[in-house]
Amino acid sequence: MKLLLTTVITLSIAMTSSCDMRSGTAKEEMDKFSGTPTPTITPRPTPTPIDPADAVQVDTSQDGETLTVNGDKPNKTATCKKYDLVMVNVSNSAITISGVCSRITVNGDGNQITADAATEFVFNGSDNTLKFARFVNGKQPIVTDNRSDNEVEKIAFEPGKKATK
Repeated sequence: MKLLLTTVITLSIAMTSSCDMRSGTAKEEMDKFSGTPTPTITPRPTPTPIDPADAVQVDTSQDGETLTVNGDKPNKTATCKKYDLVMVNVSNSAITISGVCSRITVNGDGNQITADAATEFVFNGSDNTLKFARFVNGKQPIVTDNRSDNEVEKIAFEPGKKATK
């Protein structure tokens, strides 16, 4: 009797473990992916190291004002004095922004912007070129391009030029 019970248990285990408990649909879905190679992850390019001479230190906890660049003159300027936000609401203008800014948001199209430094650049327009000279606290700026054909470029810092903190 003991032998019969052991044989029945052994056969039950063998039959249960050999059965595919998945439904036909699940099995078909799994079969689709078997043999599919795992995609390779492309590493991000290593950013160019930041020269300490190109870094400007600023207290990022400051609450600056919101500065707006409006109007119809072709050449415009703005100065960030306290880690300000800058809103560019013009098109086809040359704009110079001095000082260290929190964020520069460009809502127009076709602008040529030269800035000292900002933590973030946001483009809501297109065909803008923004050149900046320094890195806030030694970090790369965050660039958000909500349209297309906008360019951001790092330019040489002029050592005689001082940023407003």
